[in-house]
Amino acid sequence: MSTWFCDAYASWQKGAVENFNGRLRRDLPRSRNIDKMSEEELQDIILSHNLTPRKCIGFKTPAQALLKELGVDVKIQFRSSVALRI
Repeated sequence: MSTWFCDAYASWQKGAVENFNGRLRRDLPRSRNIDKMSEEELQDIILSHNLTPRKCIGFKTPAQALLKELGVDVKIQFRSSVALRI
């Protein structure tokens, strides 16, 4: 899997990072104390972000893209008993 890092002070290279930070701040505003959140609340936020399709990866979820890259075939089942085949 290819990885790369942005140059220091090169904000134009960080579009995806800044976009993700904005998405994350919707669920975790600066005024919210993360230390007082339950593990379940944090895991729900993580899961919702990892299961949101992204244009930059062909409208797949980050979880789908990573598992496809790793060559793993996984069935994900949600509490509402809806299954997603990756």
